Amino acid sequence: VFGLNYRYLTDIHSFKTVEDLCFWLSNIMARFTDCVFNLVDVRHKDTIYKALDYIKKNYHKRITLEEVASHVFLSPSYFSKIFKEEMKENFNNYLNRVRIEMSKKLLLDTNMSLIDISNSVGYEDQSYFSKVFKKLIGVSPGKYRESRGKI
Repeated sequence: VFGLNYRYLTDIHSFKTVEDLCFWLSNIMARFTDCVFNLVDVRHKDTIYKALDYIKKNYHKRITLEEVASHVFLSPSYFSKIFKEEMKENFNNYLNRVRIEMSKKLLLDTNMSLIDISNSVGYEDQSYFSKVFKKLIGVSPGKYRESRGKI
């Protein structure tokens, strides 16, 4: 703390009483604990971790923001806000990325049809799956499979 701001060191010489020094030190300690122990974020990180774990275990099903928010005991709007703050992307984008990453493995490791793959990663509509896949990866699922993931 002192190394970050030399003004603190020069302030020490200006105090006339022990009370002034104690008040000064308590302000420094409050600032230090705010910087080091930001407890607001800790609560959010636990919530986000629990939500990510839920998504990882249920991505293959139809899941909604409301369902995940309920799982972490938050309102959907508040959960959406903290999810975006922590993850730097919204819930649906994250869920789509998880699903597409899993579909990439299935495209390369199995002979499953595109319809079966899209259903197994949580998409009810194969054309929507293909649209999301192409948007995120840059090529269609079929082209990705043909290239053996070398794109």
